[in-house]
Amino acid sequence: MSVRTFDVAAVISALPPSNGNDTRIECMDYAAGHIFLGTIDGLIHRYAVHVSVSLTGRRQYHPRLVASKRIASKKAIVRVEMIDAMNRVLYLCDGVLGMLDGATVEIVPGGGAKVKGVLAFSLNDRIDPENPFISFEVCVVRKRQIAVFGVSESQLTLLTEIALPETPLEIVYSEPFVCFASSSEYQVINVKETSHEIHHLFPYPDLPVIASLTDSNEHEFLLSGPGGLGMFVSAQTLVAPRPPINWAELRVIRMHYSAPYILVFSREDIWVFSSINQQPKQSLQLLGCRSVCGALFEAGAHATPLMAADSKVWALENVPWQEQVDGLLEEKRVNEALQIARSYSDEDTLPHFRGILQRAALVQLHRQELRPAKELLLESECSPSFVLAFCPDLLPSADILTTSPFFIPIFNPHDPAAMNERNAFLIAYLEEYRRSSTDFTEEMNWILLKLFSLSEQNEGSILPFIKSFRNILPYEETVHLLSERRYLVALAFFQVRMGHLEKALTLMKDLVDNPPADLPAREVGVVTVSTIVDVLKSVEQEKLLLQTLPWLLKKDQSAGLQVLKHMSSNGNSSDVRTLLEGFPNVHRQYLEFLIFDKEIQKEQLYQELAVSYLTNLSELPSCRPDAIFNAFEMRTNLQTVLRSPLCTFGADIEASIEQLQLHEEKVILLAKRGEHLAALDLLASRLKDRAGAVQYCVQYGKRDKLLKRQLFEHLLAIYFNPREQNEESVRAALELLNDEEADFDPAKVLSMLPANWPLSCLEGFLSHTLRRSLHSQRTGAVERGLAKCLHFSAQLSTVGRLKDKILLTEERRCIFCKKPFLDCTFKRLTDGRLVHLHCHSSNQ
Repeated sequence: MSVRTFDVAAVISALPPSNGNDTRIECMDYAAGHIFLGTIDGLIHRYAVHVSVSLTGRRQYHPRLVASKRIASKKAIVRVEMIDAMNRVLYLCDGVLGMLDGATVEIVPGGGAKVKGVLAFSLNDRIDPENPFISFEVCVVRKRQIAVFGVSESQLTLLTEIALPETPLEIVYSEPFVCFASSSEYQVINVKETSHEIHHLFPYPDLPVIASLTDSNEHEFLLSGPGGLGMFVSAQTLVAPRPPINWAELRVIRMHYSAPYILVFSREDIWVFSSINQQPKQSLQLLGCRSVCGALFEAGAHATPLMAADSKVWALENVPWQEQVDGLLEEKRVNEALQIARSYSDEDTLPHFRGILQRAALVQLHRQELRPAKELLLESECSPSFVLAFCPDLLPSADILTTSPFFIPIFNPHDPAAMNERNAFLIAYLEEYRRSSTDFTEEMNWILLKLFSLSEQNEGSILPFIKSFRNILPYEETVHLLSERRYLVALAFFQVRMGHLEKALTLMKDLVDNPPADLPAREVGVVTVSTIVDVLKSVEQEKLLLQTLPWLLKKDQSAGLQVLKHMSSNGNSSDVRTLLEGFPNVHRQYLEFLIFDKEIQKEQLYQELAVSYLTNLSELPSCRPDAIFNAFEMRTNLQTVLRSPLCTFGADIEASIEQLQLHEEKVILLAKRGEHLAALDLLASRLKDRAGAVQYCVQYGKRDKLLKRQLFEHLLAIYFNPREQNEESVRAALELLNDEEADFDPAKVLSMLPANWPLSCLEGFLSHTLRRSLHSQRTGAVERGLAKCLHFSAQLSTVGRLKDKILLTEERRCIFCKKPFLDCTFKRLTDGRLVHLHCHSSNQ
């Protein structure tokens, strides 16, 4: 018991004599700066207590007797309780429970303020003074009975009466539970239940003593039990919520709870026990303590225990909590130290409280109690360097974190199991600290990375940790660590993060080509060709891309094509074309991307793509179904390219088309050269594409009606050619003659018809031609009539304007030169404005 928790200080040194004789205090209570004392000879004194603080920081008490009231002559005041919210004092004297005015210490008038036949009473200790709707209740003991009374400012109202087989000897009321002592044992009853069932607890020794733990949520009582034990009992569960206090041979006469301590009084001394671990803390000598109560001298502070002995009142002042905590931490009693520190600390003492948390965490680290140590470190918000200073094997070579004065390892480096536990603890601590703090340095990130590498269970966290741009790491130390621990995949991604793309790509290519045998299991297969593609897509240096593309195209041509598509090149780079010479399929697809997707309009690209198509078509086998499909697709694209005005034909392209007998492509070739008749011959005679031939005539003749008629007549002549004439050509000629879009000279068509054709075959053509001729005549007549009307209207308007008079004055000016007219020669515009003749001619 080396830790002092309380010091004794005098509050009231002596009472005024009663009838010339010395008196003695029998009971006491405190409220709102006043102490109420009940004496053995029937007096109640009210003292006002002023508290000051000395230069040493200790309290000094200055009592002043305010009022006194004699309740009875030669009868002791057994108990006194102050209700501050109502300014009322309850007292028990000569079997009467009465009520006094707290200000004047006079009896409250009226018969309802007294209850007779009372042996003991207990005021409800669960009253919240901040609640305006509270109801004050008092539980009284009568002969073989307990009763609950409601307390108001003027009377005591009976609420409940409960008959008992024996008269209680001791009672404590903690609403709704009453704990009392019968002649042989402790019992508990809920006075709010209608059944009023009595729960039997256990017997007591020669004197029953009951105390209530007022801050417990379970209505907890401390009872003086058999065998020198203080037994805790929860009235709700009827079980012991914590171990008992062992006070051995101590003869207890009363107890008082002052969180977190329990004061146990005997006739000679006072013992202080902790309610946390039930261990003794201190013993004080004080003879003949008759009463004890709590006094709240400062708002927000803890209550100070007051003790009355003979004619004096003493205060048990708490030793400054900082001293108590320091002593407990020196004895490594962490839980008690933290309980006291949490109870007394506030915003003003927050830095000191955080220091206590760090010291407590240090004690638990020495005990290898890692989880509670982690919680304390996080709560203290101390820098991780405080803990890392105890782990010199984790520090960088520059010793950048050795700022703590305690640079002593507390973990056994020769015990693998202990080191694994340490690493897991540090990982959990650093990760939680990093989530809640903004001062996590790159050195701390490096240490966390090293911890991941030392823990097999956390190897999977290395790669995500490296990839996260939030985690800033020192370059040289990180490269050395990852290389030493053979985390080559993580090293490659770290080089990517740091912008050293050439080193990263070299490392990744080596991992794909020749993966090391000692590569960690979690990194096997992580780097693939697709990984390198993702890296290359972010590269902006074309030189680096061109260095890597040959390797990538050999590994996977489709992957190389993806990278090419992400390049900013517009097709001008000769290096890219040189690079793709050995990969014709990739070259062709890359050209398609430039022309069709990026829509780059360059003649050279179109020519290269046309040559590529022709080369691929010449190499495709004709028997395979997939080759047939590919050929159809390539020819469709080739025709699109050939139709473009940017695609000019060289001799090599024409020769390839002739050699491969690509008739559709040759038609496009002839059309672009203006050889329309030859193109029609190819379409109608070789390809037998009647619809295509008609469409060709429409397409190329839509801007020139003469050419359109010439093309249709040439197509008809092909069908009438005696060498080509058969049933199919006859049917084609008839369809052409009856086509709505066709345009012919009827006389020329009739001259072209074979002599053996009956007129019935030409019925549709002749009727259509006749209708078209009549339509043309009538349309022309309408147009001529409209033109004539328009001409007459213009002449009429001109005649009307010529008749208008024009007044020429000095104020009228030329709209161009702004000068007046000197003679009558001028020109009038259509809107009526006048100009000089020379001005009009110069502004034309």
